[in-house]
Amino acid sequence: MNKSAINQAPTGKFNGSKNGDHMLGPIQKIGVPMRRFGPDEEVDFCIVGVGSAGGVLLQRLARAGFRVVGIEAGPFWDTERDWVSDEAGSSKLYWNELRVTGGEDPITLGANNSGRGVGGGSVHWAGFTPRFHPSDFRVHSQDGVGVDWPIAYEDLKPYYELLEKEIPVAGPAYYPWGDPHGYTYGPHPMGGVGDVLIKGCTKLGIRVSAGGPVAITSGSHADRPHCIYRGFCIQGCKVGAKQSTLVSHVPDAIRHGAEIRDNCMVARINLGKNGLVTGVTYFDPGGIERELRARVVLVCGYAIETPRLLLNSACPGFENGLANSSGTVGKYLMVQIGNVVLGRFADPIRMYKAPPAHALTEEFYETDPRHDFARGFAIQTVGPLPIAFAKQIWM
Repeated sequence: MNKSAINQAPTGKFNGSKNGDHMLGPIQKIGVPMRRFGPDEEVDFCIVGVGSAGGVLLQRLARAGFRVVGIEAGPFWDTERDWVSDEAGSSKLYWNELRVTGGEDPITLGANNSGRGVGGGSVHWAGFTPRFHPSDFRVHSQDGVGVDWPIAYEDLKPYYELLEKEIPVAGPAYYPWGDPHGYTYGPHPMGGVGDVLIKGCTKLGIRVSAGGPVAITSGSHADRPHCIYRGFCIQGCKVGAKQSTLVSHVPDAIRHGAEIRDNCMVARINLGKNGLVTGVTYFDPGGIERELRARVVLVCGYAIETPRLLLNSACPGFENGLANSSGTVGKYLMVQIGNVVLGRFADPIRMYKAPPAHALTEEFYETDPRHDFARGFAIQTVGPLPIAFAKQIWM
């Protein structure tokens, strides 16, 4: 297991944007003014981090009639004004503040580790949405590695189906691997890089999936337009075709009475004398320390900021941080890795003119007894833009 660890960082003023009017553009588009709770009001829920998880929770709790505030360290993006079709100009989407890991195998934190702003990492993810296979939940009993999950694929299946319609996910009518299934929303037309994989797999007799699954609209959906194939999916989708909670859940949450405090950095979770949470202390866009009183605090800061906040919230009775009776908060951090294979072709491919995860095969996903290793792998397309492509190492 990777032995990287999140180091506790001192609390203090957050060096973020101070433009308090940053949120006006998106809110005006929503059509209703955002509710504002008073500085001394107690709310039912405080959500720390309005990203993939926090954005959905914000919507669901607001719909249920709860008084809910989401606090986000980054800005409330105006997709038309703030996002550009340029790799270098998109660096502000990422959390580039100094953060330190330690341990025997420290991880370098940077653009891929988390997002900064309403929508979080969902703003710059690739939108790739495959399901786990049933075998992923029983790797120990089936393949003798790792541990089995305490739940089965069948427990998650109805939630996969729900999310694939809600996000929504575009994909083929029949997806043959794992638990074979189809997608309600049709696949995307093929781009150059997808065509290359499909032609190669077809020639070799390997089953291949075209046009998804990706959380990118292939046709208009509610108030969101279809994909225009501009190729900047991981730099922020200006038109809103790619799912992010910024466009898929947050607007509805605001319409139902939720408040978002952007450019505000939560420093610690506060506890009362009874050991229960009373709210959070945070720094507003001007660097002023403030407190939000809440009956429940939901920490949705991803694998990096969540443990850091729990460690920073150490107090009498919880000297090692909150929720850390095991002593493992912030430890055993792992990151996703993947091998990129490049090739030269006689004709231009223009690999960026489509969703990055545009075609794939999971034909080699399961354990093959002929190999000397457990489990397998998938092969999918990627769509690097010029700067990212230039950074690849040619062997």
